Amino acid sequence: MVNFPFDARKLAKLLFPSKTVEVKRTFPSEPKVTPAILAEDDENQLSRICEELMDSLFDALRHRVENEKDKERFKDLELIAPKHVKEPDSPPQIKGLVQKKNMPKSFYRFRARNNELCLSVRGTPRAIEIFVIPSQDTVFLSYSEFDTRLKARLDLVSTKHGHTWCRNNERIRVEEILLLLDRSLSFLYPEDDRDGTSDPALHRHPSAKDPIFQRPRKVDPHKLEMQNLAWKLVHQQEETKRRVARDLHDTVIADLLMLKRYMSGDRALTNEEVLETLDEIVEKLRDVCNDYAPRNLQDWGLKVSIEGLLERVEERSGISCQLDVETELPRLPEMIQLHIFRIVQEALNNAEKYSSASQITVKIEEPADHVYVFTVNDNGAGYDVSLLDEERTEAGGMGMTSMRQRAEIIRSLYLTQLSFASKPGEGAEVRLEVTVK
Repeated sequence: MVNFPFDARKLAKLLFPSKTVEVKRTFPSEPKVTPAILAEDDENQLSRICEELMDSLFDALRHRVENEKDKERFKDLELIAPKHVKEPDSPPQIKGLVQKKNMPKSFYRFRARNNELCLSVRGTPRAIEIFVIPSQDTVFLSYSEFDTRLKARLDLVSTKHGHTWCRNNERIRVEEILLLLDRSLSFLYPEDDRDGTSDPALHRHPSAKDPIFQRPRKVDPHKLEMQNLAWKLVHQQEETKRRVARDLHDTVIADLLMLKRYMSGDRALTNEEVLETLDEIVEKLRDVCNDYAPRNLQDWGLKVSIEGLLERVEERSGISCQLDVETELPRLPEMIQLHIFRIVQEALNNAEKYSSASQITVKIEEPADHVYVFTVNDNGAGYDVSLLDEERTEAGGMGMTSMRQRAEIIRSLYLTQLSFASKPGEGAEVRLEVTVK
């Protein structure tokens, strides 16, 4: 056994419980676990086994980082200790997405991240999975941890001898799992790790048949960015389709079914009652169309569209809404107007759903030549802005990632700044500044 700087005795004990000493190194291509054994598995015991290994893996990772000879290499690396992270019941911006089957209510997680990439390790009672995702996508958490970003998986297999940890249907050794951690860490710094591994304690002659010892492919930042963009576009398209379907189902279809029940009842409806119900259905259809493809935006411009948006929010929620316009807006490209409209719309949705506000104000001003500022204020419960990138991202993000993405698109043509300001009990503010030159 290699003489590791990290004390691997505890890790070895977790990988090789006394009950599994007699288990052979190689399992069949698909380890057969009888339903009877699985039925007897105690979930609490399995969770404890997983958490103990996760804690030991994090200790090994932290020891690896703290003992790096090149002290500058990991200076921007942040380690987030293992903890239970609850999965959101209906995360904003993703609730329309088809939910993953058998999604656990929570994961036991730890992470290591720098400015570009995040190494995300999550555990369930029967598996530990290692992902590499862009740091900016941690807002989605498990919804960003899809198959193409999975770097390794350890399975807790139940046998007649007890439980044992396997990778690729083979029991994993201490040397392999430590090398796997080092490989995973190198994904975050692909250009620095030219020899495949930088920990001298993990150097040994690899076997060509053992995929764990093959040199990892370098992460192409451009390819990763393109994949991320493609995923976001597909996600937004699917979410829009599901939101349209949900809105039609909850309003138009519900009213049509009610009209059908009335017309098939004992009392025949008068023509006036039928026409009144149809007028309500048409009005709701018009609202759905305006939300997803605002015609006022093309015909009358941004100011009139935001004014109509505020009227619908006030009518729907009872919140007092006010539009304060201090300048005339220039004629912007249609796509830029749409993204500004969507940012204001998302800010209003957040205020309506989460703030418990009684008043919302949208202000449009021109503090300097060619500089236009759109501000959405509410007097609601507010939140701690410092928690945006941690707890709020783990809870779903409140649509803020969508607003940031739209601001990035506007920035492709105009200098753009998007900011969030809030304190608990003091309301919230979303501010978009666009310099048009």
